[in-house]
Amino acid sequence: MKKSLLQIFVLTAASVFLSGFAYAQQDSRVTSAAGDMYVISAKAGGVNYVEGKVAVARKNAKSGYLIKGDNVEIGDRVVTGTDGKAEILLNPGSYVRLGEKSAFEFVSTNLEDLKLKLNSGSAIFEVFAGKDFLVSVMTPQANFYLIESGIYRIDVLPDGTKKIEVWKGKAQIGDKTGTIVKGGKVATIQNGQLALTKFDRDEKDALETWSKLRAKELAKINSTLQRRAMRDTLLNSYNSNNWNFYNSFGLWVYDRFSSNFCFLPFGYGWSSPYGYGFNYDFWSYRFPRYVYTQPPPGNAGSQNPGGNNANTAIGSSINPSNSVRSERLSTPPFQRLGGFGTRGNSNPDVFDSGSASMPSSRSSFPSAAPPPSAPVESSAKAPKP
Repeated sequence: MKKSLLQIFVLTAASVFLSGFAYAQQDSRVTSAAGDMYVISAKAGGVNYVEGKVAVARKNAKSGYLIKGDNVEIGDRVVTGTDGKAEILLNPGSYVRLGEKSAFEFVSTNLEDLKLKLNSGSAIFEVFAGKDFLVSVMTPQANFYLIESGIYRIDVLPDGTKKIEVWKGKAQIGDKTGTIVKGGKVATIQNGQLALTKFDRDEKDALETWSKLRAKELAKINSTLQRRAMRDTLLNSYNSNNWNFYNSFGLWVYDRFSSNFCFLPFGYGWSSPYGYGFNYDFWSYRFPRYVYTQPPPGNAGSQNPGGNNANTAIGSSINPSNSVRSERLSTPPFQRLGGFGTRGNSNPDVFDSGSASMPSSRSSFPSAAPPPSAPVESSAKAPKP
């Protein structure tokens, strides 16, 4: 009897250990920051949500199923099943959310040249974009350029029809002479013919409803970040050269409590394209002066120091003038994007392209602390720089 009980105890303990080890293996990609409460990233490709079966064919010929915490690299092909959904991080602040029976892959993850392929199915893009930061979505026989911050749905139907619905923002079809599609309009391309019509924003299917709920949930996670722990993590990550002001609009922050990446913008007063405000941004923390003023290592400033950018896709000059190039090297992307609009729509339930949730930014870096008007949601005493 004692021997049987001992065997049961040993088997139970082994089972608990192995299951815990397997979970740790699965989650190790996003929780292995040496002692830090949060994990910081400025890269695209993180898998933030998976539901149902979502397969991936890796460029190295390996294949399998995506799980939350995986990374999608350039050339990896992601395919959702009949019950599949996936949320994949683009450049910080932007997402692609795939519906069922959809196939997608990255072509480029550069901030100034973000390119994706949607080969089939449906995807919603929640993006920060602007003059210097287009998001290019390539489909079979039609390319779409998301040229303003906003919310876009792109469909590639089985019969070859392509559609883009602009819930908020502005898109362009094809090159610099292509059709502009504004908020509230849908462009349909069928048999080489383009039709532009209005659509009813009140009619939302399951994919559109889910995308909005995810945006709301992730904005809430931003508001729960713990100020002191967040500051320590950001400073440790900065000192390890993991980020700077020139390679993104902000940072992805992995919150272990919710097991999600949320967005921490560099710009002050930003809202998501859906209109949900971010309680915390970079100005909510007090850092040593060098964090704000020190150029990135080797100062190339931009991820693309040669000057090529997404505008070349629609006919802009491949070789910008020295003054334009100088601005790109000396002005952080969040400041350049910040000049495109207002602080956003206070009502996140209104999809109105006329009051799009565009970011704003401080005109200059603070000496050591955010201005007095910067929002502070924590009752804890602010740490000294």
